[in-house]
Amino acid sequence: MASKVNRRRFVRTAAAAVASGAAAVALSAQAAEDTPLLPPLDPSLEGRPAAKTNPQPVCCTPAAKPIFTCSGAADVGQIADHAARKLTTDGVGKMSCLAGIGGRVKGILEIAKSAKTILVIDGCALQCGRNTMQHAGFTKFEHVCLADLGMEKGKTPTTDEAVAKVVSRGKARLGG
Repeated sequence: MASKVNRRRFVRTAAAAVASGAAAVALSAQAAEDTPLLPPLDPSLEGRPAAKTNPQPVCCTPAAKPIFTCSGAADVGQIADHAARKLTTDGVGKMSCLAGIGGRVKGILEIAKSAKTILVIDGCALQCGRNTMQHAGFTKFEHVCLADLGMEKGKTPTTDEAVAKVVSRGKARLGG
């Protein structure tokens, strides 16, 4: 009997929470219609590190062949990330920060500008990495998209074989 009462109480509480969440989403959506999705970058902040941050030497030092990769939330993002790290460990190139390109961080933009060859690895067909580089003005780079290798978002477990397949394609693109 007690479990039926607890279930009813849970269902009522959950229903109330869902209703209030839906109302909040509706208000947020209405407010978002009046606000641009991505505001333009403030030119005075462009390339300046956030307060009290130190540059990370691994991703922020010059490299002849930087690797910018999707490290997204999906399985294919994880595979792309592992492949970029393996390419770095193997000495083929050096993983750098794709978010730094999107954030217009001066030091990371300089890494890309001075690179002999750039490799961009995208996890899925959305190609966020390619788009980020193009929006920042980079058009000359090598590109590997896991979807082109038959890896499907949400259906590709992160295995050594999957990572090796991406590493092999990355080495071919970088000439290593």
